[in-house]
Parts: sequence; C-alpha cells; structure tokens
Amino acid sequence: MAEPAIGNNHKYYDAVVLGGGKGGKSLALALAAKGVSVALIEEKMIGGSCINVACIPTKTLVASSKLVNAAKEAAEDGFSIAVADSAAAKNANLKAALTRKRAVVEGMVNAHWKLFEHTAGLDFYYGKGTFVSAKLIEVVLNNGEKQIVSGDRIYINTGSRPLIPSYEGLEECGYLTSTSIMELETLPEHLGIIGGGYIALEFAQIFKRLGTRVSIIERGNQFLPREDGEIAERLKQILKEEGIEILFDSPIKSMKKNGEMTELNLGEKGILSVSHLLVATGRLPNTENLNLDVPGVALDSRNFIKVDSRLETNVAGIFAIGDCKGGPFFTHLSWDDYRILRDNAFLHIAGRTSGTSASAAKADRTTDGRVVPYTLFTDPELGRVGMTEAEAKQAGHKILVAKIEARTIPRAQTEHETKGLLKAVIDAETKQVLGASILSAAGGEIVSVIQVAMLAKMPYTDLANVMFSHPTMAESLNLLFAKVSDG
Repeated sequence: MAEPAIGNNHKYYDAVVLGGGKGGKSLALALAAKGVSVALIEEKMIGGSCINVACIPTKTLVASSKLVNAAKEAAEDGFSIAVADSAAAKNANLKAALTRKRAVVEGMVNAHWKLFEHTAGLDFYYGKGTFVSAKLIEVVLNNGEKQIVSGDRIYINTGSRPLIPSYEGLEECGYLTSTSIMELETLPEHLGIIGGGYIALEFAQIFKRLGTRVSIIERGNQFLPREDGEIAERLKQILKEEGIEILFDSPIKSMKKNGEMTELNLGEKGILSVSHLLVATGRLPNTENLNLDVPGVALDSRNFIKVDSRLETNVAGIFAIGDCKGGPFFTHLSWDDYRILRDNAFLHIAGRTSGTSASAAKADRTTDGRVVPYTLFTDPELGRVGMTEAEAKQAGHKILVAKIEARTIPRAQTEHETKGLLKAVIDAETKQVLGASILSAAGGEIVSVIQVAMLAKMPYTDLANVMFSHPTMAESLNLLFAKVSDG
C-alpha cells in the first residue's frame, strides 16, 4: 500500500494532532472538514490501538469463542452438532478465530488509510513526532525522511501500552501482553494470567472456551474490587463454573524456566507451572519520547499528561486526548474527549473568523459531570454506569435497590442465556437512578438505556412502565424496576 504524500520540509498548520487513535483521528478529520489545515502524525497503528490491538480484535475473538461455546452447549442440549475435542481441532478453531480477527482489523485499517490519504485539508505523516519547541514538532518519517511541522493548536493522542511489572525472572521466562497473545498460532497448554482486571478476564474466558487451561493469579483477596460486591461474586462463580481457576492471595515472589514451562513461586501457595504467561497488570502512557519537557507540559507521577476540564495542559494551546492523560482507559471516553475538543475548537474558529476576542470566544464544553459507562465483555457481559450500592451509601444517599436474576427475563430464556444478575441503585428521595450493574446477555446495551434515563433525570418509575417491545432484553428494565426495595 502506498504511503500518503509527504508535505514540504517545514509546514505550518492551524492544528497538529500527534497520534491517530480514536480521539485524535476523529478530531483531525472533523477539523479538516471545517476548513482547518491539519497535520495528523501516527508512528505505527493506522487508526489507533482500538482497531488494531484493543477493542475491535479482542471483541472479535470474544465473539468467536462464544460461537465455539455455543456449539458445545448445543451438543450438550441434544442437538446434532459434532464438537471435536482433539488438540488439532482446538488449534484449527484458534486459527479460524485469528483469521476472522485479522480480516476485520485489515478492513478497518484500509478504510482509515483511504481517509487519511484523501481528506482535503489533512496531511498525514507516517512517523514519530517529538517536540523541538513549544509549537514545533519534528517528525522522523518511517521512510527515513524528516519533516518539521508547527501549529497554532497541538493535540496529543499518543495512547498507552501494557505495564510490565518487575518480577524476578520475568524477562528470562518470557511473557505475553494483550497485543501478542492475539497472534498465538497454537493454543497454550496452560495459560497463567497475572492480574484480575477486565483485560485479564476477557482473555481468560476466550482461551478457556477455545480449549486452554487457564489460571488467574491475583495478589489480593478481592475479585473486581471496584464493582458491586454481589455482581462481582456472581461473575466469579460463572467463570469458575466454566473451569477458570482464580488464585487469590497469590503474590508472585519469582519465576523461572523449567524446560518448556514457567514456574511461578507464589510463596505460601506453592509453585504454579504454566506453559504461557499473560501480563495484564495495568497501562502506562506513551509520553516518554515526546520531549514534553521542551514545551514544559506537566506530567503526573506516572507520566500521564495533566489537563484541566477542557483537556488543555498547563501550556496554552496544547491539549491531550484519551489514554495519555490517564484513565479510565476506554475508547468511548477518548471519543467524548474528541467531541469536547471539536466543539471548543469550532467555537475558537468562529470567534477568530468573526473578529471576536479570544476571551469572548472561550470554550464552554468541559469534562465536568460527564457520566462514563463501560462494559466488561465477558459472557455474560457486565455493563456498568454510575454508582454501586456501596458508593451511593458512602456518598450519603438514602437508597432503594432494584434487583432481578437474568433467568427471569423472557428473551434470556429464549436465547439460552440465563446467567447473571441485574442491579440498580436509586435515590430514595428523587427516585432517580444513581447507577446500575447489568450482568447479563446484552448487559452493555441494557445499561446504555439506563444511562440515557439518568442523563434525562427520569425517575425509575418511568422506566418501570415504558412500553418496550417483547421479547427483548431491554424489556428487562420493566422487570428490574418493578422489583425495588429499601437499600
């Protein structure tokens, strides 16, 4: 594939976007469509990590492993479906899942190449950018050439990468990350996963369903500590029933190779021997090679970029989007960052073109008070928005609690997806929903409906009486908000 045309040796732009992830690429395209001259710089992943190594490929693998599991369950239910259980068959399933994943990713990457090459007003630079002054960036292009760009406004969207802990013996033993595990051509005999967060749980279920023995190694004693306790306990039971081993209170003292296996010293818990090791212990920002000390952009203790409620750094005219400014690390949050910056930039442009002073055209969209939902893409999904029961009580709310089992939902029964628990927390005085945890089929979709109701300040009684079509998973909200009790 031909690379996009490179500009002159030094070129000035109205805006420079450093990093082509979800927020950055969306902002660059939106500004260019508005007549703003834009430079978009991306070193590696065309379209960003979401479509290359994160959301899209992982959820494609989730879907593939769900198909394999559905075939197994159908056979157990008496359907005439042959389910091969040999190592060759399992590896064939893995390769089929990888083939589908790669096809989906390739299609999206190619679509982004075309956008970057053919969008009027946007120059795409395929290379690594670093600051050489407050508003001047040197780009070392991937073809070896160099390009200097500068801009009135600079937006940093360089993302994050897996945090690799400093366990004794880790480098010698070798390990997988959330990126490299998706390129395995052969199923691990026994996959050990360090960490118990969302990435860890999604991969644990994917590989267990494809035929791998899986052990999750947790140094603490609490499962998903940021989630509602009842919901976390139910998800833990579901994963354990599928055969996923979860080892609590198991801090890793050291590790070493023993032939083809890696032996983890878990102290009092003994030795765990695994064939492959996935490290899923958090994220670090991609900021260390940007020379941010040159413009004087402030960082926190973990090198994430500090921003205000308008996503501007301490240096006027330099902004940060998405993961590089700190968590939570969600693509949809990065996209909301884009919307804030887009609208504020448009206001700035309008003020500039009309001759209005900069202060009069001051941006008015901020991150203040925004509601951030998220979904853990296990099966069943865990959709979350707002407060848990414990958080609501700690905040001083007098609460009501709505709760139902997923198996009571008619659509869940027809789909043979009855595992899970749905729970919502309600302010007893205003009757408005404070938060919800939806562990069920389509949990992420259901919680989105609740999120909209929260933003509209709709009382829960309205949700209890909305006429949803039958049978759908959205109809579960009628059932859920009919089951309200004192918290």
